[in-house]
Amino acid sequence: MLLVFTILLIKIDASKAGGRKPLDHEVPIHVVTESSQLPAEFLNPSAAKQLIIGFDCEGVDLCRHGTLCIMQLAFPDAIYLVDAIKGGESLIQACKPALESSHITKVIHDCKRDSEALFFQFGIKLHNVVDTQIAYSQIEEQEGRIRLPDDYISFVGLLADPRYCGILCHCIHLYFRFQII
Repeated sequence: MLLVFTILLIKIDASKAGGRKPLDHEVPIHVVTESSQLPAEFLNPSAAKQLIIGFDCEGVDLCRHGTLCIMQLAFPDAIYLVDAIKGGESLIQACKPALESSHITKVIHDCKRDSEALFFQFGIKLHNVVDTQIAYSQIEEQEGRIRLPDDYISFVGLLADPRYCGILCHCIHLYFRFQII
């Protein structure tokens, strides 16, 4: 049975530097154990219905040898928590066309381990990804700041930097939904 939860999420208001205001409605959170519980436009990507979603993975030692437990998918009207443990490989494979689609933009912060886990555990090669950590690094480099190879900006650190709230606001808005849950 599909469990539906609601939560009042925080929305970043681009018109106010770093200002936040509550959404005027609750956003349902769906725990997904079967592919039929996911939106049709996600399962069947098309050029006619291009999507932008927030995306993140959670797991135990998430990498090529770890265990993917949950994929989080944030749509404008709902959040889907894809239970990779209960749904198994068939559920993750049902998501493969969407994750590999150029018609669905996946916004994520620091996708290295997520991408590694999906590729080595399920043969999924992510396409059309906007990584907010990489975007931050590129902007910093264009502004002349030298970044070290192991220099890392956390998502919280990115939110705290007032220079980037407006530039990355759309990406942050999608990703930020995951951090409240």
